[in-house]
Amino acid sequence: MLSLDFGIIGPNAAFLWEGMKITLWLTVLSIIGAAILGTVIVLARLFGPLPLRLIAFAYVNFCRSVPLVLVVFWFYFLVPLVIGRPVGQFFSVLIAFILFEAAYFSETMRAGIQSVPRGQLAAAISELAPEIWTGR
Repeated sequence: MLSLDFGIIGPNAAFLWEGMKITLWLTVLSIIGAAILGTVIVLARLFGPLPLRLIAFAYVNFCRSVPLVLVVFWFYFLVPLVIGRPVGQFFSVLIAFILFEAAYFSETMRAGIQSVPRGQLAAAISELAPEIWTGR
């Protein structure tokens, strides 16, 4: 029979709360940053010139094929070696999360955009911006 000791939580509640605040900040900031970067990537991938589309395609496929822990490792240990100064724990993890999740966000947005039939897209454009079609 497994017996868990929850008595350790009370004396360490302050440390646990500090960790929870850092986790929540990382979550909120990485979601915001990844959504913005993911939007830029999906726009480049769908509507950019061919070289930009290829770069966005390669970035997304590369990020989706690498584990997150490896990306965090790179940003924590390798980026300071490349730039010659420490980045810091919080910012190295935040940048890794943003870059990693932006690839997934962009794929989600791309799938949503491409799932809209062309006729519906043309109807939406003509309704929202009639001057494009009428020349007014």
